[in-house]
Amino acid sequence: MDILGIGPAELILIFLVIILVIGPKDIGKTARSIGRFLNRLYKSDEWRTVTEASRTIRTLPNRLAREAELEELKEIKDTFEDAKKDLVEAKDDLEESTKEIKETQKELKQDVQSIDDGMKSWTTPTSSEETTIEEKPLPEPEANSIEQKQTDQISNDE
Repeated sequence: MDILGIGPAELILIFLVIILVIGPKDIGKTARSIGRFLNRLYKSDEWRTVTEASRTIRTLPNRLAREAELEELKEIKDTFEDAKKDLVEAKDDLEESTKEIKETQKELKQDVQSIDDGMKSWTTPTSSEETTIEEKPLPEPEANSIEQKQTDQISNDE
């Protein structure tokens, strides 16, 4: 069984040296003064600073790793926020374009309706016009007469 890395044989040796240096009579008095010193040391601000620095040094690698991951996550978050802004802008542009297309479609519908109404007024005969207009068939051109004219023209030229 090791206590602070000191085995039983080493511990007995330390006690023997203390007894030889201090003496058997003054061991109690020395132990009390060492206890008071350690008590004041543990309650002092310096001890707290040393233990906090020790704790900070022990946790430093983990903290640095977490901060590095947080920086990467922050960069990813910023990228996603930029993409979100771009998508919102694109959505707004699409909505605006859709509104413009609908307005243009309404205008075109109105124009087509007015043109259609105008065409109906031109093509729909009134009752008086129906009686006076007679449809006559158009004469068909004769192919022989066209050929005859062309041959006559050629012979005149010669």
